[in-house]
Amino acid sequence: MRKILFLSFILLVQLTLSAQDKIITTSGDTIFCRIVSVSDNHLVYEQQADKKHASGKTISFGDVAEYSRVSTVPPSKEISSSRTPEQPWLLSLHVGGAHLPWLLESMGGEYAENDDYKKYAKGFALNANAYYLVTQHVGFGIQYSFFTSGHKGIYPTRMGQSYVYSNSDIRERQYINYAGISAIFRQFLDKGKKFSLSETLGGGLLLYRSESQSKIFIPNDHYFFVNSQYYNYNLFTYISQNALTTGDTFGATFGISAEYKILPCLSAGIGGSFMYGSLSKISGKYENSMGSQNRTTGHKLKTPFKLSRIDYSLVLRFNL
Repeated sequence: MRKILFLSFILLVQLTLSAQDKIITTSGDTIFCRIVSVSDNHLVYEQQADKKHASGKTISFGDVAEYSRVSTVPPSKEISSSRTPEQPWLLSLHVGGAHLPWLLESMGGEYAENDDYKKYAKGFALNANAYYLVTQHVGFGIQYSFFTSGHKGIYPTRMGQSYVYSNSDIRERQYINYAGISAIFRQFLDKGKKFSLSETLGGGLLLYRSESQSKIFIPNDHYFFVNSQYYNYNLFTYISQNALTTGDTFGATFGISAEYKILPCLSAGIGGSFMYGSLSKISGKYENSMGSQNRTTGHKLKTPFKLSRIDYSLVLRFNL
């Protein structure tokens, strides 16, 4: 009797296994499952998680070497399927340049008039994103962005209210950091899902920081009397100055990129984005080598700094 029961159990297991669908991936893995649907681009299949629930997954035909579908019984109504992708994490790195087309105009004065300051409105940009895909086409996550630019040069500086000018060695650099929440939307352009377009939309906190160092060259005339004759000579003084400007405001971003899958988990492409930002209040600190100091907090600007910028970058995207 025991032998008959044992043989019956073995037969039942074999029948159960033989009734399962099978997918063989391009990497050589075999997936035993129930294939729910087949489209032009992908397979949707289920794997039993427990007695009443199954995990729904999707696999692209580009990752399928072959498959067999033998089950004819439709999925149970009690089984709940999730359309979350098998690799739900999408990490992105964007590296390139950026331009702030309205910054110098909003700062006014010598910034808007001096061509050398145009270097201040162009610089290096870095963006890093992390998204969790709830479907193949939509995900939510966080975004970080960094921008820096600077300039240096020797410029004539007016001494107080006089008409005397002296040379100033000026070095300035600004930093813009942004962090916020974001959503991503993806579209695949071919059946193998090699080519894709991605759009992102987000909002968060934008932090601004500007550092300035300068040395002013000041001539001082001195006179002395020898043998009934007056003589004069010059002494030169350097005054060092340091200034710091900071502020924070709301920022919003929109981006678009085109990528090509070069590995199962890696895509590369190009992208562009626009970031909105307008700074209306700043805090500052000033000191020089003569002992003068000054601090301001929450100073409201008559004309806000227009920090909006356009980024252009190379894109690396990791699907994990």
